Amino acid sequence: MIQDKKNGTDVILELQDQYNFLGKWASFFIKRHRLIYLIILMLIIWGVTAYNELPREVNPKVVIPYGMVLTTYNGASPEEVEFLVTNKLEKKLDELENVKNMSSSSGLGYSMVFIEFETGVDMDEMIQKVRDKVAAVQPDLPDGADIPEVSDFKTNNTPIMIINLAGEYDFAQLKKTAEKIKDELEKINHVSDVEIIGGLEREIKITVDPQKLAVYNLSLDQISAAISQSNINFPGGNITLDNKQYNIRTVGQYIEAEQLKHVIVSYIDSSPLLLGDIAKVEDGYKDAESYSRMAVELGSDKPGTQKTVALSVKKKEAGDVIKISKDIRNMLESKKGIVYPENLQVEISGDTSVYVQDELGTVINNAQSGLFLVIMVLFLFIGLRESIIVSFVIPLAILSTLGLMNVSGITFNTVSLFSLVLSVGMLVDNGVVIMENIDRLRLMGVDSELAAEAGTNQIAPAVASSTLTTLAAFFPLILTAGIMGDFIRDIPKVVIFALSASLFIALTVTPILSSRLLKQQHSSRKKKEHPYIKKYGKMLSIIIVFILGMYSFKYSNTGAFEFGILSWLFGIVFAVLMYLKLYRSRKDNKHPLIDWYGEKLYWILSSRKRKLVVIGISIILFVSSMLLIPLGILKVEMFGATDSTRLYIDINAPKGTTLESTSVLAEEVEKRLFKYTEIKSFVSNIGAYGADSLNDFSANSGSTPNLARITIDLYEKDYREKTSMQLAEEFREMLKNIPGAEIKVQELVTGPPTGTPIYIRIKGENLEDLKQVAKEYALRLEAIQGTRDIEDGINIGAPELQVRVNKAKAAALGLNDMTIAFGVRNAIYGLTATTFRSNQDEIDVVIRTTKERLKTVEDIRNLYFYSRSGQAVPFSQVAEIVDSESLNAIRHEDMKRLISVSANIDTNITAGEVLEAFKKAVSDYPLPEGVIIEYGGEMEDMEESFTDMFTNMIIAAILVYLILATQFNSLSQPLIILFTVPLALIGVMPGLAITGHKFDFLAFIGVVALVGIAVNNAIVLVDYINYLRKKGYSVIDAVKETGITRFKPVMATTITTIGGILPMTLKQPFFASMGYGLMFGLSVSTLLTLVVIPVLYTIIDRAKEIGSGFLSKKEMNL
Repeated sequence: MIQDKKNGTDVILELQDQYNFLGKWASFFIKRHRLIYLIILMLIIWGVTAYNELPREVNPKVVIPYGMVLTTYNGASPEEVEFLVTNKLEKKLDELENVKNMSSSSGLGYSMVFIEFETGVDMDEMIQKVRDKVAAVQPDLPDGADIPEVSDFKTNNTPIMIINLAGEYDFAQLKKTAEKIKDELEKINHVSDVEIIGGLEREIKITVDPQKLAVYNLSLDQISAAISQSNINFPGGNITLDNKQYNIRTVGQYIEAEQLKHVIVSYIDSSPLLLGDIAKVEDGYKDAESYSRMAVELGSDKPGTQKTVALSVKKKEAGDVIKISKDIRNMLESKKGIVYPENLQVEISGDTSVYVQDELGTVINNAQSGLFLVIMVLFLFIGLRESIIVSFVIPLAILSTLGLMNVSGITFNTVSLFSLVLSVGMLVDNGVVIMENIDRLRLMGVDSELAAEAGTNQIAPAVASSTLTTLAAFFPLILTAGIMGDFIRDIPKVVIFALSASLFIALTVTPILSSRLLKQQHSSRKKKEHPYIKKYGKMLSIIIVFILGMYSFKYSNTGAFEFGILSWLFGIVFAVLMYLKLYRSRKDNKHPLIDWYGEKLYWILSSRKRKLVVIGISIILFVSSMLLIPLGILKVEMFGATDSTRLYIDINAPKGTTLESTSVLAEEVEKRLFKYTEIKSFVSNIGAYGADSLNDFSANSGSTPNLARITIDLYEKDYREKTSMQLAEEFREMLKNIPGAEIKVQELVTGPPTGTPIYIRIKGENLEDLKQVAKEYALRLEAIQGTRDIEDGINIGAPELQVRVNKAKAAALGLNDMTIAFGVRNAIYGLTATTFRSNQDEIDVVIRTTKERLKTVEDIRNLYFYSRSGQAVPFSQVAEIVDSESLNAIRHEDMKRLISVSANIDTNITAGEVLEAFKKAVSDYPLPEGVIIEYGGEMEDMEESFTDMFTNMIIAAILVYLILATQFNSLSQPLIILFTVPLALIGVMPGLAITGHKFDFLAFIGVVALVGIAVNNAIVLVDYINYLRKKGYSVIDAVKETGITRFKPVMATTITTIGGILPMTLKQPFFASMGYGLMFGLSVSTLLTLVVIPVLYTIIDRAKEIGSGFLSKKEMNL
């Protein structure tokens, strides 16, 4: 029913539009509102259930398509391993298909081959093919080599928690307790593996007097055989005796170490020679291979460290890290006094769930802030009830998205949650446009239900088209390959889920709520409000907006009202805007800004010269913004540094450094850390990089007494003034003067695994040439400002003593190389004779000729070897010792020898700048023949990823064009709309430069997203211009009327999108570049779209008229 007679003619014309499919869809549900109420209820239940079921983790699951072949060849040198094992494996594995890269490392006693497969392959199938190839090579491998082990890399190998045990107990007791706790941990759901670090392992030590061995002509092998043969339980079978069946079993295993003293090792003149006569038997412990310490009493007057035994806990891929952590803590609390003593000190460090909760809390908090900002913007642009109806889209769309995430296997992580935040501002776009159109009809006097039907029908195609173009822009991101694709794939999926849900809700729920809740007409006969309601209602609205503005920018994740400058600023700004809307707006609901815009737009459109000036200025601005990168004003990088709660300090002493000496170096570092109040705790692992190491195994395989890692946990960001980047720089400066080791401070990298910033591959066959180039390149790289942690990749191993056997003398005395080699090895490590069982534990029984380890070279020369006849032969009669230097490893890539030079860089410089300077620095250096240089690391990753992003942008633009061409049935109008993309880029580049950010991978994602987002405003404008022209408007009048009519919804949708991502951009540094790019791009694009699109439309329309007239005239002449 039409109540406004004045505008009746115009309204009737609008209501005469034939209903399209989407209009019929909306009309169907408007007439069946109870069905929608049931659908709403189902969506709420679905979303809430999904919220409780979704696993929580830091980052999305990243599939690393790597296979690994590990072959142990004890005692072989790197050169021997390379020639006899690695080369053969590589040659066979090179026959495999879908291999992107193959590299290897041949070290002392091991070969390791890494195979990187192409993205998207079936890893189980590829690993089986690798096993088949390895099985074919196995007969050709040397006899001493073990069977090669084939495996793939798992993404869940990083521990989620380290449990440290300390107290008034020795290390053996601590390890025993750790084993009991390990049993309990492995019972917890989704715990995949628990590893014990540190402690002492029990060992029965038999120290034989070498002089008595010589006197009695005995060898260690003879003693070992005697012990082994007397320590057995052996079944004798079944027998029936006296009509009764018995099991016969010989029981000879020892139950006490003292019993070993009575083992008969030989007979002297028919008298038994007992083990106790020639050796000492002790129940002791194996020598420690690593130490672990944790900080205690940090922040007090007497901070220190305490030795610990630690348990490293890993989770299964499907596990919720927060729930697992909670279950572990509950178990530890409930088992106190049962599984472990109450006075045992149990400290948890490296708890990933704390970081996850902190990051997810930040994202959720920012999502809330974005939601409140969107609601406030709606308050300003449309009425209170209208804004509440439109805002209803947000929770429903988010809950629907959570349900779809749960179904599709997407977890709660920082990327998926950021995608939700990114969507928040866009979720209401459809609702705003539909609601504004419904409200416009209501202002003209149309009944609420009819206005809901007609208003939705009129605008639905444009709304659907704008949503589809946004989906089309995000869809190609799903196709991004590799590790980077795995990392970002949640972004397009979640955005597509959210926007699809918002479109469904905008076309169903929004019209229904409008028709049911907006009963009062905007006419002269509307009911007067009570003066108190009118007065205090407006004041209450201002107060509510002020509070929402304050809360939107609180800076704590705890939910408490902790306000900063931004909180007060935005609270006051929005309150003032609300005041102006309520008390200073014109009664005719028109706005002076819109009137001014309409006048200026008509002034531009009325002159061909002015229109060309507008297009020319746009092109100049676009070219200028694009030049910011080539000119070096805007820098390019892969990912920016972010503030984290963890740092690592890696200590790398020279090869050959003892465990005790490395421990002293670590203690010096620890002392310097005590003064930092930002440190919550730290754990030191000496002898290894620790359980959470992600370092390449081949670089640090085997025992590593020269390595140590200190894992530092910082207080949460809200409780410290310095960022992790600032602390890392301070630590580097503080530790650079510690002699005797190379010390690196490593920051926790946010985002997917990427290469070292600077990584240079030097390939060839001549190892000496490769070393020469690597040394020179490392020196020139070090001279470039901003580089640090330079490594030349020349893997020099520990100092080596080579035992060279005189074969002739050895043979004459009944010895050979193998006998002598095993004799030396047994003197160093001992000979394991048997296993001693005690309380279900298996304890090695080890025989040595000396109680202490060999201390000097002379001690080796004083060793004795025993011939087959039992004769004792001094070392000096059959062998000599020569000093040497061993290689740690020989590396290959694509079957060529490789040495790599790498470096980290400071935060104020990019990898591209360093690499450009380096190439200039080595341009005059002649490479030896056969040497090839390749550049990898971050630049290689960035080139691949940016190429993917550029391809995605092209695909997105094509998809958007196809959608628009279908909707408008035109080839030229989609081009007009796509012109908004370069308009958006005018804002992106300067925006990043102004805010001090770099153009990184996430900023590029924002650019791809803008292909779909920026065109939405232009779609609404072009669609309505076409609509008015069908109603008989001239081009100029239609364009002007469209600009005035659609000004509010265009501005509202832009500001809501910006408002949705603003808090995340300001408070989540990792996503800041993408956020600022989107905000500046949308802002500039919207302002220019309101002018440039109308201008382009009129120019192209005029060109069509001229072309059509020319063709008509030509036909007439014919």
